Amino acid sequence: MLSRFRNRWVSLSALAATYLAVPRLALAAVPAPPTPSTTPGSNDAIAWFKGVFEDASEVGILVIGVVLFIIGAVGMIWAVTQVLTNKGTIGDVAKIGIASAAGIAFGTYALTQATGVI
Repeated sequence: MLSRFRNRWVSLSALAATYLAVPRLALAAVPAPPTPSTTPGSNDAIAWFKGVFEDASEVGILVIGVVLFIIGAVGMIWAVTQVLTNKGTIGDVAKIGIASAAGIAFGTYALTQATGVI
């Protein structure tokens, strides 16, 4: 009986030690993040605001690009559905299709520019 308890205690102790050590070992392999290019010098409020504005504009461009891409994709799906089911007129489908293609093009351009800066 005592040896069973001891074996379980040793197993649980090893499991607990592994549980505690694994996250630290995994985090030790992660490199430190680089300092952002928009980090200001000491007590430089203008550079700090400039950095915040640059970061916010990049995020805004990403959001606009994603929204345009999604709207364009939904419009293209609608246009193709209308053509395949013969429900829409050619003019309506062409207008929505061209506007959707433009949305996809501008959305892709905005995403490319924003990710190129990042």
